[in-house]
Amino acid sequence: TPVFVHDQLGPETLDVTRKPDPAGFQWRLPRGLPVPRVPADNPMSDAKVALGRSLFYDHRLSGNGQFACASCHQQRKAFTDGRGQAIGSTGGRHARGTMSLTNVAYNASFGWADESLTTLETQMTVPLFNEHPIEMGLRGRQDEVVARFASSREDAERFRAIFPGERPVTLENIVKAVAAFQRTLISGDSPVDRYLYRDDRAALS
Repeated sequence: TPVFVHDQLGPETLDVTRKPDPAGFQWRLPRGLPVPRVPADNPMSDAKVALGRSLFYDHRLSGNGQFACASCHQQRKAFTDGRGQAIGSTGGRHARGTMSLTNVAYNASFGWADESLTTLETQMTVPLFNEHPIEMGLRGRQDEVVARFASSREDAERFRAIFPGERPVTLENIVKAVAAFQRTLISGDSPVDRYLYRDDRAALS
């Protein structure tokens, strides 16, 4: 079973090192893994990662309020749904399966077929707005969905602290927070990791 650093596992559980990125965010990375690249317009912070985590599990982010990112990306199944074909928020069956988010911070491109999607931020528009098949089902309901968070005083204050400005609760900022959280879904405890980076000769036959 992969061990995910975002769970705040201590060094006694997983051999991790702390590495700062250019913006000063402290990554807790398994031995052998480099600091992930982060877009300049979406620097990492602990508060942003925490907000992104809560949004990732929040059903309000789907058009019908019945689905969350985590509905398809389940941690206990390596951030997939374990199905051969994914099922969207309205119950429609997809032609393809849910891709894992494990170590997604290191991807060069995203999605099954479109190599032009080179950041998590741009990729996220696909599940949010796609209609064939429907995934999160936000097309035509973007303002309604954003208003669900803007109308909550607690949510509005969290967004304002992370994204200071006239209108902190926007879909763009929601996407930025979720992407920041996804970049922390790092696993470094596979047999090959243990063999290469911990000199565990018993990890592989």
